[in-house]
Amino acid sequence: MVFLGAILLIWGCSEDDPVPEKAVPLIRLSTFLTSGSEELQMDVLNDGSAPMITNLNDELGLDFLIFGRRDVDENAVGFYFWQQQLSRAYYKDLNTGLTFSVNDVCGFSSETDTPKVIRDVSGNEDFVVLPYTRQGDAMALEFALRIFDRGASACRDLFLPLVVPSTVENYSIEGDLLGIYYRDQASGNPLLSLIDLSVGTVLETLNLNPDFQAATFNGNELWIFNRDTSYVVFNASSGNFVRSGNAPDLPAQGPGMFDSRFSGNQLLVDFIYQQPSLFFSQPAVYDFDAAALVEGENPFLPELQERIEQATGDRVLFGNYGVDLSSGTIAISYIRGDGSTEGGVTLTTFDLDWFELLELPFLPEEIEIREVQ
Repeated sequence: MVFLGAILLIWGCSEDDPVPEKAVPLIRLSTFLTSGSEELQMDVLNDGSAPMITNLNDELGLDFLIFGRRDVDENAVGFYFWQQQLSRAYYKDLNTGLTFSVNDVCGFSSETDTPKVIRDVSGNEDFVVLPYTRQGDAMALEFALRIFDRGASACRDLFLPLVVPSTVENYSIEGDLLGIYYRDQASGNPLLSLIDLSVGTVLETLNLNPDFQAATFNGNELWIFNRDTSYVVFNASSGNFVRSGNAPDLPAQGPGMFDSRFSGNQLLVDFIYQQPSLFFSQPAVYDFDAAALVEGENPFLPELQERIEQATGDRVLFGNYGVDLSSGTIAISYIRGDGSTEGGVTLTTFDLDWFELLELPFLPEEIEIREVQ
């Protein structure tokens, strides 16, 4: 049995500056990593109990292909693999533990009407989407989407004649919406098409500002950011722009479509350290109503590193992180700075009110804070 190492609880106060101790909440994490050829899920509680380690290769029956991706959010983990016309998708609901898998999505590999190549595979709890290219009548490559509706067990094909495969930059899925970012072949101007996956149709194609930088979903809203700090918000349900403004000091996002984490009108962002530095980035929160960073606006990792060193004698190095926006709780992966591979997760807040080290048998690559009590 794998055991949980020592848990160190250190308070953010001193005798010279007494501050009432704040109770450390009970925190539940789901973390993910690759160990050799195995995909692992490690569920952790900061109550001294051993982490629960699940081999996802075994649980989901993962069967790898040349290309693949692991997508993690607060409620699920998905694995998607593709190669030529072969495709596989695996999905696990972290709340219920229910799993889903499909091999050869929509029987795509058996289609021989025209040469086709899958370019990517992704999805969510409702859909699996295969962007692919096919050879058209004029021998030119055409771009299309194969959409598998999990609930209806139905497949839809959506041909996008305005999208030239070589101009596609990236895409993102949110619920039953897909946003695909590409460029006009003649002018090079940026375009973004919104697609309703539930019916397999294009809702809208937006001609973006030539100064376009990035875009992301917040529910059924598409937030569009430009390099000059301006932004607009398009509501896919109403078909209207519902907000515009400027976001000074917003760290650069994208480029193109990117996945995000919102809480109301606050966006989780990466605060990038000026290089050279021992630190690359830390979490921060941008508030669009205040038009400013409201959490993590100042570097706090150096102080956190110093506090840990004073308490443990270890000068740890930080890695990836997860954030619970509602409570301001942060979980950051760390390794010991003595050259060993030992490490785990540091729990703290934006204000460093407290911190806690959880030594773990594996170093997490992705962290989701599932619950804070």
